[in-house]
Amino acid sequence: MADNAQRPRPPPNRRRDKVQLSCNPCRHRKYVLDSHHEVAHAYLRQAEVRPTAPMRSLLKALHGRISELESLVVTLMKGHSLPSPPAPESPRPSSLSSAEVFPEIWRPRKSQDEAASPADPGTLKLRESGTSYVQSVHWEAILTKIRGLKEDVITDSKAPRGSHLFYGPNRHATRDEILAAVPPRPVVDRLMALHFDSYHITPYLIHGKKFLREYETFWKDPSATSIAWIGLMYSMLYIAAQLQTFTIDITDGQAESLKAEYLTMKDAFREKAVQCLILARYTTGGPYILETLIMVLTGEFVLLKDGATDGWLLISMILHLAMRMGYHRDPDHFPGISPFEGEIRRRIWLTILQLDLVLSLEMGLPRSATDRHIDTKQPRNLRDCDFDEDTTEMPPPRPETEWTPVLPLIARGRLISALGLICDVNTDINPPSYDKVIEVDALLKDVHDRAIPPILRWETMPHPITDSPTLVVQRVSVETTYYKARILLYRRALISYPARQSQERDMESVRICLDSALKILSFQQMLHEESQPFGRLCQLRWKVTHIFNQDVLLATSVLCLYLQDVDKFELPETAGQTTRSPRAEEIRQRLTISHKIWLQMSTASAEAGKVAKALSIVLGNTEASAEDGSGHASYDFLTDFDAIPLNEFGATFNNQYFPSGFYSPLTFFDNVLETRGT
Repeated sequence: MADNAQRPRPPPNRRRDKVQLSCNPCRHRKYVLDSHHEVAHAYLRQAEVRPTAPMRSLLKALHGRISELESLVVTLMKGHSLPSPPAPESPRPSSLSSAEVFPEIWRPRKSQDEAASPADPGTLKLRESGTSYVQSVHWEAILTKIRGLKEDVITDSKAPRGSHLFYGPNRHATRDEILAAVPPRPVVDRLMALHFDSYHITPYLIHGKKFLREYETFWKDPSATSIAWIGLMYSMLYIAAQLQTFTIDITDGQAESLKAEYLTMKDAFREKAVQCLILARYTTGGPYILETLIMVLTGEFVLLKDGATDGWLLISMILHLAMRMGYHRDPDHFPGISPFEGEIRRRIWLTILQLDLVLSLEMGLPRSATDRHIDTKQPRNLRDCDFDEDTTEMPPPRPETEWTPVLPLIARGRLISALGLICDVNTDINPPSYDKVIEVDALLKDVHDRAIPPILRWETMPHPITDSPTLVVQRVSVETTYYKARILLYRRALISYPARQSQERDMESVRICLDSALKILSFQQMLHEESQPFGRLCQLRWKVTHIFNQDVLLATSVLCLYLQDVDKFELPETAGQTTRSPRAEEIRQRLTISHKIWLQMSTASAEAGKVAKALSIVLGNTEASAEDGSGHASYDFLTDFDAIPLNEFGATFNNQYFPSGFYSPLTFFDNVLETRGT
């Protein structure tokens, strides 16, 4: 006591000491969230939109319909008859009723002079098989009204899925309206910095030094800047805001609110980018048009996979527009094109070719570009600091042992020669001969082994701890592209095996498919482990999640198909055995690891949850098959690989040479859930 009494008291102006209860990573994360909130709130406050008079009328009518539904439910619960609504004394245009704003589809709209009905007449359905009437207080009538309300809400609040160029709302805007929506410069500066730091697609389209000069010019006099360039800026902000949503983990209310804010910003930026394109009459071409279109395509279909059909149609339009602008012919043919402009055109054209090929392979449809009409050379391995608008003669390329932001584009461009042939073989109405398949595979392997720059080869990592995370991801991307291509080339063996002849050839094709699929899943495990907190790829986990998933799904579906009919693929002397073969056991173990990964991801992704649930069904089926000796799971995977809807209208391909399950692996797993899931 005495000691405590003699202890000196702190000065009165000193802050009370606080015990740190949170760890340093959490404190840093809160600081990052707070700074992101500042950027998001600044834009949202600046871009706040007041509801217009028509919007207020719609909202009032919507509230009226909700009140009507509430009255119906209460009436049904109490067993009372519906009260007769009072007849309006006089029509008042300034106060529209719900029936006037949202006319019911199940009854004719009455004129203003006609007296109101004494009671809701209910629902009358006319069918070829007969006519049915349901009283208004019946549950079916209530469901009908709720369905109509739901459609109104969806129509008014959210644009249909797909490209905003095809379905976007508010498609026309004036130049003043577009400029008025530009966020304050601090907000734009930060988002632009994040965009360039991502190294996603911008280095292939935009020369950094030139863009920075144009950027400064814009802020000096926005009214003098072309609307096409403003559209490019908005498309870059769209990508940046979208990438921010990928990096925010929903672990608390603050993070969830921040993600919602960035989602709102993303949609607003995309809308403005599309409005700029329309105002610039983008179908006529011109500076910055192709770059903006590619940015919009990247955000809508490469990062989100939102409507593969629209993506395939959009890249086809972009490619044909580029051909109209002469990008398919090398700039050396035209003296009027400067060396600087020619190099940028080569980069943009190669980007378009790759997107055309990737989206065509994913859709299982022919590519738009063919080699017979193209002679554009590949771009050089140069940094933006190596040349600018004043360059009269391009410098020699840097050695390919040196990484540059454009080097991955060059590497994938060399794979196009083989990938294009694979796409052509897969979409040919006549199945290729085995010799043709071997020929294309030899070309693919030669490009992979000899033409890929050494620094981007996975096997040539002498000191991986010294390499940047971006470089590691790019190496994996090149490798998974190679293995996915081999699966697509040899996939027919999985469908037609065993053939009546050349069984040895088919066995080799199956082996290549399985080896490639296992390799892709090994990359999935490595990427997932390194994407965890404090992992090397933690800051790039959005790339791991949103770029490689399609390839992983393809590999997973291949292995599931093998396990479902394992006896068919095993050698005759091992078929029918009660224990699993080493090959089947290896595949099952790899799928089990993959299932755990999808399960962990399912907390933040509904897509991952679907795949995890489907894999649990698959692994449960194969386990049961081994125990009872049947060797066949009860789910027929071949059905999904032979006929899967490829679009929202239910159109399907049903052809043994065109198994669509390889092009829609997520739909494949959806069908597993619909058939076996609960």
